[in-house]
Formats: sequence, C-alpha cells, structure tokens
Amino acid sequence: MRRTVKIKLSPNNREAIERTASQFREACQYAVEAGWRDDDLKVCSRKKLHKMVYDDLRELTELQANLVIRAISRAKEAIKSCVQKLRDGFKATKPYFDSDSVAHDQRTLTVSLEDERCSISTVDGRVKADFVLPEEDKEYYQKYLDGSWDITQSTIEVHEYEDGEPIYLHLGLEKENEIEEKNDPTVMGIDLGINTLAVASTGEFYKARQLFEERKRFEEIRGKLQQKGTRYAHLTIRQMSGRENRFARDTLHQISKNLVRDAKEHGIDVIAFEDLNRIRAKMPKEKRYHVWCFDKLYQFVKYKAEEKGIKVVQIDPKNTSRRCSRCGHTEKNNRRKAVFKCKECGYELHSDYDASKNIGMKYLQTRQKSVSGPGHGQLALKSGTLKLSGKFTPR
Repeated sequence: MRRTVKIKLSPNNREAIERTASQFREACQYAVEAGWRDDDLKVCSRKKLHKMVYDDLRELTELQANLVIRAISRAKEAIKSCVQKLRDGFKATKPYFDSDSVAHDQRTLTVSLEDERCSISTVDGRVKADFVLPEEDKEYYQKYLDGSWDITQSTIEVHEYEDGEPIYLHLGLEKENEIEEKNDPTVMGIDLGINTLAVASTGEFYKARQLFEERKRFEEIRGKLQQKGTRYAHLTIRQMSGRENRFARDTLHQISKNLVRDAKEHGIDVIAFEDLNRIRAKMPKEKRYHVWCFDKLYQFVKYKAEEKGIKVVQIDPKNTSRRCSRCGHTEKNNRRKAVFKCKECGYELHSDYDASKNIGMKYLQTRQKSVSGPGHGQLALKSGTLKLSGKFTPR
C-alpha cells in the first residue's frame, strides 16, 4: 500500500527552500529540453539522459548531486509519459515545468516522526522544518505517522504566492499489504460519467450533483472577480479556490466511503474501474474538472478498498458503452444518452448501468486468460451474481 500525506511545514529558512525549488524546476526543464529531440528518438532512458545533462546541471545550479539526479529522473518520467501517449495515438507536447516542487529521497530529506519535524537539503545546506498538524485532524495524522509505515520518495511543494503562504511536505509512505485474490472472486464494475459520477454493477448510483453545481457557482463568481482585476479580487479568487478544492475533496471522500462500504456489504473482492487514461484522452477540455473528479475518486476508493482487503483495478473501456450486457451485441446505436436498448435482443436499461456490468465482465474475461483451474469469478449484480458462463445466482 502506498499513501501520500500532506503536511504543512514551518521552516527556519524559507528562502533557501524557495531557491532550491526554483533551481530544481529549471533543472527539470533543462533535462527535458535536452531529451526532447525534434526527431522521433526522444530520450526515455535515465542513464542516457543522466550522461547528457548531469555535468551541465552541476555547473549551472547549486543543487547537490542527489537533487540533480532526482530532477533528471522527473524529466525522464515526463518524457516517457508523453512518448507513451504518442505511441498510443494520442497528442502530446513537450513537457513544461511551471510549479516549484522538489522530489526528495531519504538522503535529501530526513524525517523524525517522534519530534514531528524534518531536515531538508537545500542550496544553502540543511534546513529544519517543524510539522504544523491541525488539532482537529490529529487522529488522521497519527494513523500514518505512528512509525508503522516506511518513508519513501517525498515532495516539497512551494507556493508561488506572496510571503507567508505555506510550504507543504507530501510525505510518501508505503506498507506491505498483499491482497491475495481468490480463485473465484466476486467483481463489481464501475462506470464513470458526467451526469452520474459513478454507477456500480450492483445497482448503486453515486451522484455528485451538488459538487458540479458548486463548481458552476464558483466559476461564475471567479469570472466576475477576474474582470475586476484588483488585488483584492485576486486574493479572493485564491481563497475561493481553497474552499472549492476542500469541498470537492470532502464530497469525493464521502462518495468513495459509501462505495467501499457497499462493496463490503456485497462481498466484493475486486472493484474494476474503466481505465482513466482512456477517459482523459476522449474528454473535451471543458470537461477536465470531471476528469479531475474521476482521478480523485479512483485514488480515494483504491486506498480505502485496499485497507479492507479489496483489490482495485482499471480495465480498457473499449465498447463497454456500446455492448449489450445480456447478449453481447455491440453497436453504436444501442445507446441513446441515458437509455440503452439492444438492437439485437431488445434488452433495455440505464446505459451507465449496462456499461458498469460490461466493465466487470471484461475484467473477468481478461483474468480468465491468465488463470488456470476451476472457477473464474462472478460479477456482482443488484439481485445476485453472474458468471461468464451465463449462470445466475440470486442473492
């Protein structure tokens, strides 16, 4: 299991952290510029990229060796991600780093959980920083800072606003928690959508109408403030963004909590989502907020489910919205917005519910190819379970 815990810091030398973050960002961009060739031979090898830019970055920046290596690794991952998108037939442009954040390992960031503080490598030497843990969330932090988790790569995030804005440590944690999947698992498929955030094959509809209504309200107010262009308007927009983000995260946390609770009630062993990379590629720019919601919901469900011993996977959603979950007939005209009616057998139901069943079934089909022996699992429905063979068992 992997977790990232966001901790507000109070450092004894803020300027050193800011200068380090700025130089780290410049180092990442320098490495990208070197590895992003105009031809198709982009450099995705960390070893090659290291050889190309390491000496230059040691001269051009004040970063110590380990931070230079971390910057090269971040640039390599960014290039690699873009190359994979291009190979999959999607558009991708050269990565550009515009935020001040620094990747740290255990050599450049040491953490004392007992003292609730950390020591950070900067261009001006080591900087001490105390944790600022809100009293109302103490139970949450104690859960992850009790010493039972191993500390992994972490990130220091510096906001680009005026002095006084907080610096955050995104503390990476991991713990062994192997989930042994049964030979005959019960699977729940999840379809993600714009009108209904998530629909489960067990028949539950997880709506987020209030979330999107609040988003629309914030957008309208933000637009009016941007037209004013005053400093007060700018500060108000920043404060609003924080409230909006907290409201959205709290809403998605509640939905994920309910989803995992329902999964436990149905005896689910595996929750199958549609592949989020595919969703990002096909969603228009004006729907990017929905994509952000999908990402956060998946992350929240994943860590909550894994703590309950439930595996969470992603499945290629190709044709899952066009396929009849009863007879398998697949064509575009089967679906008309919220209504799915099979042109072959006449089966009619909510289109998102049909897609959720297909996602769960697709996971079972994929798994069947790699699992030998009796039993390949069943799909959880509202009224029972369904095997790949078509055998239905009522609840």
